[in-house]
Amino acid sequence: MGAVDDVKAKVEAKEFDAKDLPIFLAALEEIAQSNEDLIDELEDTEDVTIQFKVPGVVEAYLEIKDGKLTAKEGAIDEPDVTLEMTEEVGKNLFTGETDAASAYMAGDLRIIGEMAKAMKLRSLIEIAGEEFGFEI
Repeated sequence: MGAVDDVKAKVEAKEFDAKDLPIFLAALEEIAQSNEDLIDELEDTEDVTIQFKVPGVVEAYLEIKDGKLTAKEGAIDEPDVTLEMTEEVGKNLFTGETDAASAYMAGDLRIIGEMAKAMKLRSLIEIAGEEFGFEI
């Protein structure tokens, strides 16, 4: 079973948690290799590194370079953008249960770095949501 199937199973069973963020990003990487819409979107995206932090729970990052997306668990040196979130937001943001804008306004999601680069992530995740079968 690939990462996409792992994410689908966890969401359907209501077991997706903030610690599963690396699995979600790995699934995004899988989708980026075969989904034409996502491939096109990535080709139009400037190079960027985005760090995800759920303090005390998990760190992971994704890198878009030369139109290719890679994801890893852990920290990356000098990310362009860091998204730091509470455990609850980390659990719900990537399953569509929490809206990023609302979480940001409530102070539950901090964006460190260029906001425009963080916003680009939204379109990528929306495309991935179609593959997962739920709206993000």
